Amino acid sequence: MQLQLPEITRGVERLRNVIITVMPDCLLYESWSRDGDQTANEEAASYLGDLVRANREALRVMRALSDEMQVTIESGGLLIILREIESSYVVGFVFESDVPLGMVRVQVRTMLARITEALPRFAVSESSRGERVLEFVERYAPDPHTVLLRVAVQARVPLDELRNPANLDGERMQRVERAVCTILGIDSLTL
Repeated sequence: MQLQLPEITRGVERLRNVIITVMPDCLLYESWSRDGDQTANEEAASYLGDLVRANREALRVMRALSDEMQVTIESGGLLIILREIESSYVVGFVFESDVPLGMVRVQVRTMLARITEALPRFAVSESSRGERVLEFVERYAPDPHTVLLRVAVQARVPLDELRNPANLDGERMQRVERAVCTILGIDSLTL
């Protein structure tokens, strides 16, 4: 099935934009705008992805992390709903602010089901356990730009070896996983 945002959004009153962001890079994947002007969607995509990442980090700190997470932003004339799909995408729905929240939730659920069905899936099984662990920590760490160095120091594994995580042996992999859990403040990884 091909993603057809004009078809998916047809009949949804007072919906202004749909912005799909690829995670963890926060790059625009696809967007739709009622007025046809797409100029702001690309720039907004990176911020929407960062908002979901920050929200996930806040929930992690409060020990309320869940796969079913929605970010709702009410501001001036806009109501923005952000939903993450399988940690690969963030979908932002931008409505006019006077739409009742219950109606927005129903419409978002309907559109999200169709969008989820049409988006390509990324194969996780092709990656080694080490690659999946490091992708996970880079996605959810509060400091993704320095987290690899932090893992190397805490796990006592040279940074060069972490850059090739498929080659980590059992004992080093265990130390890396413990370091990732410590950095993220979680008890275990379920990858």
